Amino acid sequence: MSVKHFTYLICAVCLMCSCKKESDRISDGSAFFGGEIINPSSDHIIIYKSSKILDTVYLDKNNRFNYTFKDFEPGLYNFYDEKESQVFLIHPNDSIMIRLNTIDFDESLVFNGIGEKENNYLINLFLETEKQEQQILEISQLEPLQFEKKLSEIRSAKLEKLKAFNTRHEATNLFNNFAEASINYNYYYGKEAYPFINHSKNENEVFKSLSEDFFDFRDEIDYNNNTLKDFRPYVSFLRFHFNNIALQEHFKHSKENRYNKKSLDYNLDKLRLIGDKVTDTFIKNRLLHYNMIKFINASTSVGDFEALLESFKNKSTNNRQKKNATKLVESYKRLKPGHFIPNVLVINKDDKTLHIEEVIKNPSIIYFWDTRDRYHLKVSHERAKVLHKKYPEFNFIAICVNELSSRQQADVLQRNHLSWVNEYHFENPEKAKKLLSIRPISKVFVVDRHAKIVNPKGNMFDISIEHDMLGLLNK
Repeated sequence: MSVKHFTYLICAVCLMCSCKKESDRISDGSAFFGGEIINPSSDHIIIYKSSKILDTVYLDKNNRFNYTFKDFEPGLYNFYDEKESQVFLIHPNDSIMIRLNTIDFDESLVFNGIGEKENNYLINLFLETEKQEQQILEISQLEPLQFEKKLSEIRSAKLEKLKAFNTRHEATNLFNNFAEASINYNYYYGKEAYPFINHSKNENEVFKSLSEDFFDFRDEIDYNNNTLKDFRPYVSFLRFHFNNIALQEHFKHSKENRYNKKSLDYNLDKLRLIGDKVTDTFIKNRLLHYNMIKFINASTSVGDFEALLESFKNKSTNNRQKKNATKLVESYKRLKPGHFIPNVLVINKDDKTLHIEEVIKNPSIIYFWDTRDRYHLKVSHERAKVLHKKYPEFNFIAICVNELSSRQQADVLQRNHLSWVNEYHFENPEKAKKLLSIRPISKVFVVDRHAKIVNPKGNMFDISIEHDMLGLLNK
């Protein structure tokens, strides 16, 4: 046995012993959750359910933590280390210990203790499904009957594994609900995605080529499953499902043959179908809000915003989400192409406060980064470097959206091997993020040398941004 494997074995034994001691105490309907984080991204983890934060749990000097659930509802919960998150299933009297290395977050996650078997099964099912994404893409290029056969085989193999697991172990009904939902809704998702990712024809032609029973699984859909309302496979499926049925509806009264996510009529069809088919208030409001915000962030036709906003507000009962969408629409009206960019205050490396207009001397790409998203921080700067080499006439202005000092910003850049060139942070991050509608973080501004907006929703990783840049240079 190698030293590495021996060390891992010792750590696992220690965790299990610790878990055993804790499980002796957990017998009153409460539950224990703890573990060790290797290479932690922060000094704490956040435990939440249904987007509601339950607690912040700090790591000790050995990067270990522990938390006791009391008076809680059994089910799926999330833990988040300020970098990535993952779910775990917990019941009363469970005593669960985890061990993970943030460098290989999901792949390294191991559960021990009471409740370990169900959780290890669910994480392995998640990883298996993730690895099959490329396979699904490949079989989606087959003819419909061949595709259905291959996709059904993948589903059947997973259901057989689940059956074998239940034969060996006394699994809970709640576990089986989530395991079966993961298998079935990922299968449904694959069928819904087929018309979008089959490259042989446009979407309307693909729909016409499908057999009458291709979408028969839709009869099995529960649009109002409150138990699954936060379960990723279920949420992802519902989003894609409504994209699909709205597109089929749209093609009935439109001359279009291709999917156009910016089409107002298509998005109005989508909101109407969500309103008609979903009765669970939480699920319906979230789907409505997701699609409303998605349209606002994708479309450049400001005139369409009001029509979709009116439809959204008539169907949603969530006042906070309605207020959020209204503010976003108002902000994008201010950010129309041809308007000056809001003159927010930024701070440079010398701690000098400047109006953003003072920074813009040439045609510019203004992009943003967040200290909590290291991947985006890295790839956005790499992409900016590539584009700047290709278009030296442009300035590339990077702005950190976090509340931090110039010294702290310098430390972040240094740790990520980035130089401080055209780097700034906001004087008032919250105000600036609202004025500039910085959501998602990958959004960039294309502006001319007078600080007039050319595109308020650019994407550095899309070829269309080069069209905007060439259009500015050729003026």
